[in-house]
Amino acid sequence: MLERAFNRLSLAGLCATLIGNGIGRFAFIAMMPALIQAGWFSKADASYLGVATLVGYVAGAAFSDALARRFSSATLLRISMLVCSLSFFACAIEGAGLPWYYLWRTAAGACGAVLMVLPAPVVLPQHDPSVRGRASGVVFSGIGLGAALSGSLVPLLIAGIGIPFTVFALQGVTGAWLGMGAVCLALTLFAWRQWPVEAARPEPTADSPAPASHRLPDDLRMTVWLIMAAHGLNAIGYLTHTMFWVDYVVRELGMPLATGGMYWALFGLGAAIGPMLTGSLADRFGLKPCLIAGFVIKAFSALLPVLNSSAPALIASSVLMGIFTPGIVALVSAYSLATVGQEHHRKAWGMATSSFAVAQAGGGALMAFAASMLHSYHPLFVVSALALIGSVGSILLIRDRSEEHRAAAQDFNLSPPVETAQNP
Repeated sequence: MLERAFNRLSLAGLCATLIGNGIGRFAFIAMMPALIQAGWFSKADASYLGVATLVGYVAGAAFSDALARRFSSATLLRISMLVCSLSFFACAIEGAGLPWYYLWRTAAGACGAVLMVLPAPVVLPQHDPSVRGRASGVVFSGIGLGAALSGSLVPLLIAGIGIPFTVFALQGVTGAWLGMGAVCLALTLFAWRQWPVEAARPEPTADSPAPASHRLPDDLRMTVWLIMAAHGLNAIGYLTHTMFWVDYVVRELGMPLATGGMYWALFGLGAAIGPMLTGSLADRFGLKPCLIAGFVIKAFSALLPVLNSSAPALIASSVLMGIFTPGIVALVSAYSLATVGQEHHRKAWGMATSSFAVAQAGGGALMAFAASMLHSYHPLFVVSALALIGSVGSILLIRDRSEEHRAAAQDFNLSPPVETAQNP
């Protein structure tokens, strides 16, 4: 058991989420204006490429557990990180045709989902229960760090950065594709040998029953369904900010574009520190209380623009939503491990990620349609807040294990609150 949250394995998990989600998804969002202005794509085509990434993410989340039953998780992680890296190099070919870009953006989305589902089940069980919250925070901080890196590095690459030891300069849209691909490839190489070696799987036979880990026991099904409901509603809870926050600040509130960019940068700052903050608090106060508190605070941050549009309120909304967007993802994954155990963690977390992906895709489409019909984004902020209150209700409905079950599952659970540990 690893007794420190920061180590090569947890950093490999960070690299995985950074490549698959932080860069694999958010770098394209940062590049969209330049892609349109440079004439690579029309506005509609660029938007559809974003949808292709999301479709790939839904598919990857749905099939990640099935793939992990047939292949080593370490192998899948390596391949997914490599494909995400190669997708940037492939998309650097100007004029390759839309099907080419659809193919690689869909592949990047699918591999991004695998890199969201698999790192936690591989990394967390290797850590001592007392540091699993922080280890989960390290793994999922890659999402926020990748978003911050994409937002800062993509404009520099588009502006032009000469690399002295190469025969060309990275500049323009092509330079941005190549530069981000180079970053992903470097991180892939760092993490390549850090994944643990898994025991060899016995060859299945026609008469062999399905392993228990492939099926959820009856007493865990309701728990997993409630976790799925909470995480799906969590996706709807962050959509209004991630889809419309800058447009709300600039067009609805009449502020300059630079001000809208500043508030988005504050969201990125919160996302960068969120998982480590929530993970540390979970190790100290317990997972379920921190998860409920996180959903409540996130709901407040979603509703805050409706209540107050002053600068302090907008700053608070940006930072808090940023903190709890990836921060709650880390908590939900660790809570899944604590409630269903190591044997069923990968399946439960994969189902929760699929719920998040489907809710994000469906909710995003409905919100985009609603936004075109509304004169204000306020109703959408209210919808996000209500969805997060639904997440609170879902977690409250989950029954804690009995003291006997908790003792039997101690090896799989995060450390309980101090007061619980002192009163068996």
